[in-house]
Amino acid sequence: MLNVQEGVFLITGFGAVLLFCVWYVHKRKGTKTDAFLIANRNVSTIRGALSIAAAWIWAPAVFICCQKAYEQGIAGVFWFTAPNILCFFVFAPFAVRLRKYFPNGYSLPDFIYYRYKNKSLHLASLLVYMGYQLGAIIINCTAGGILLSLLTALPYMVSVLLMAGVALSYTLISGLRASVLTDVIQMILILSIAFVLVPWVTITSGGFHMIKDHIGGVTGEYKDVFNPTVAFGFGIASTIGLISGPFADQMFYQRTFAVKKNSVRKVFIYGGLIFGVVPIMLSVLGFVAAGSPGIIAEVNRNPGVNAQMVGPIAIGYYLPKWALMAHAVLCFSGLSSTLDSSFCAISSLATVDIYKRYINPDAAIETLLKVGRFSMLLLGAIGVAVALLQPKLIWVFLIYGALASAAFFPAFLSIYWKRLTAKAAMWAILLSILLGTPLSIYANIKDDATLIVISAVASISIGLVVCLLFGLNNKNSYDFDNLKNEEVWSTKEHLQEAR
Repeated sequence: MLNVQEGVFLITGFGAVLLFCVWYVHKRKGTKTDAFLIANRNVSTIRGALSIAAAWIWAPAVFICCQKAYEQGIAGVFWFTAPNILCFFVFAPFAVRLRKYFPNGYSLPDFIYYRYKNKSLHLASLLVYMGYQLGAIIINCTAGGILLSLLTALPYMVSVLLMAGVALSYTLISGLRASVLTDVIQMILILSIAFVLVPWVTITSGGFHMIKDHIGGVTGEYKDVFNPTVAFGFGIASTIGLISGPFADQMFYQRTFAVKKNSVRKVFIYGGLIFGVVPIMLSVLGFVAAGSPGIIAEVNRNPGVNAQMVGPIAIGYYLPKWALMAHAVLCFSGLSSTLDSSFCAISSLATVDIYKRYINPDAAIETLLKVGRFSMLLLGAIGVAVALLQPKLIWVFLIYGALASAAFFPAFLSIYWKRLTAKAAMWAILLSILLGTPLSIYANIKDDATLIVISAVASISIGLVVCLLFGLNNKNSYDFDNLKNEEVWSTKEHLQEAR
């Protein structure tokens, strides 16, 4: 493993490179409000695809894929990876339709406000979308803290603060434009490092048979992709949470509105395919670890923590120190790309959907930029505080997957169903949160597979049932084309580009 000096040098050096790249572009172009919040709506297809792929390579994609391969073999990998990729393809047509009817929007709550003119619904949706971003900060700071403290002798608290500080340092400068720029760099780093290290570990550990012989995980009992135990205990909850995720994730909506209008569909399709390469490749490390007695012994020394870090442990076990440092850069790239995207998502919601809408509609551009940066710092501090409690990654993953489920049908139907009412959408969100999320928290703490599945199904089903009950009784049909005649487009005029 690395010593303290090497660990600090690695994370600070990584951050310094990204900070310099952002500073250089900022120096040339300045900071503009639409650039900060929405990257001027001119992000190209390739940059957009790399950006959304990198933003979705969060802690689970880097760590849980290896853990599942180690613990639950090919079955665990399938039920984690397949819905992770599928969610891009489910979201793509939704994003195209949203951009068609709301081309100058900033978020889904922004769209909901203008469709329904209902503050209660708008605030209920903000609860989910802000909560989801807070969850992203918590899980990625936790994973980064565990990784740094495992690789070095750094205390967990210092490691978490460093992880959050790196992402904040460059994101505060120019917001989403900085995020897209660094996402492209980070995605290239992730793919390049993975394509070198994973085959190298495979060869060093004994060759392809190490993967083939341990495809069933450390116990060898999960060789069937559709193993009923894994499919029920993990697959159902994972699939519901992952498919719902983009519909509650402002990171996806920001890129829906940030990319060029004719690139929306391609961005999410290409992004999903690019993303899929990463968890598929990294899961190989879990299979190799499952066949290595030394790694198994290391994991068993502290299974609650080390099982989550089985990927880095495998790299450190089979490869030299510099390879472990390269893998750390891969992990930092995945974690910081999601962290900076979460900070940008928070700034958009806080600026457009809270401050400008409810506090100061005529705020000066300089004030809006300050609000955006302050919101990053505030929610970042809350997320770091929770991460310092060191929650289990799988708990956070499944719990805020349940939170995302609360937004799935209200969001989906708000753009597809003309008869959905504001009351239906609001109560669908609130009841899903009030009933489904606490059950999910309890189920995951108790580690009860049946309750975890019930909570996941309940969270998404409540939203569907409520939407249908209210909507089917609504005799009025909403005309989406009316949005184009609204005065909402003054939003773009108020957030005009200026230094």
